[in-house]
Amino acid sequence: MSRDLSAWGSASPGIVKGDGSVWAPNIRGWRWVNLASFIRGRLGIGNVTLVDDRVANIVGEQWMGEAKGARNAVSLILGTGVAAGLLVDGKPVSGASGVSGAVGWWLLGRNTPRRRSARGFLESEVSGPALFKKTRRYCLRIRDEGCLRALSQCSPGDAECVFKAFDNGVSAIGVVLRREASIIGVVVANIISILNPEVVVLGGGLGVEVGRRFMDVVITTASKVAQPYSLRECRITVSKLGYLSNIYGAAKLVIDTHGS
Repeated sequence: MSRDLSAWGSASPGIVKGDGSVWAPNIRGWRWVNLASFIRGRLGIGNVTLVDDRVANIVGEQWMGEAKGARNAVSLILGTGVAAGLLVDGKPVSGASGVSGAVGWWLLGRNTPRRRSARGFLESEVSGPALFKKTRRYCLRIRDEGCLRALSQCSPGDAECVFKAFDNGVSAIGVVLRREASIIGVVVANIISILNPEVVVLGGGLGVEVGRRFMDVVITTASKVAQPYSLRECRITVSKLGYLSNIYGAAKLVIDTHGS
């Protein structure tokens, strides 16, 4: 590795401990893997900053993205999983044990599930894999051959493929996407009511794609549910950084910790 490399920053899903160990339920085998130690060994450097992707995401948005200049902001990350990066009084929030922002575990319905979820109840509704399953079920139910034919070209769980099919004219998918946007609107409303942020940024692959197409549904739903005064003070927007939010956030934290 180049001698010019003096420090390294990485963001990981799941829980990141102070010693650099990671538990990520979405990645097979990542149960308290010491990722920081692995990076140090592979790169041959001592200065490694490892944070959870929720913190990295909101720090990136505050530094270079839609939350720039904000002191109270939330990035709602919707992708393979569901989580939120929290910025309160200008500082990212990790919580007592580094698990704050785990909104994927929220339960939005009235009925308590019979079984404990391994990945989170909300995540089973609005993550990328969940969207693919819902879309396929809906197209089977209405017997839309065009929709089923389009989905047959997708890998199982591939939400990006669902959006491409919709953009290519498979209109039935729009019904499912609007329902997803409405659920996201409720989540945004709950975040606004709890934290009173200046801005909520939709991020992650699913969040960005839904936001670009159905932000009107997200905002309309949120406006019916959120605390009214907090809603008026909050801007709901889509990340322009996309996947780069985490990279910018990790870089900013390295600069703050080890210098530029």
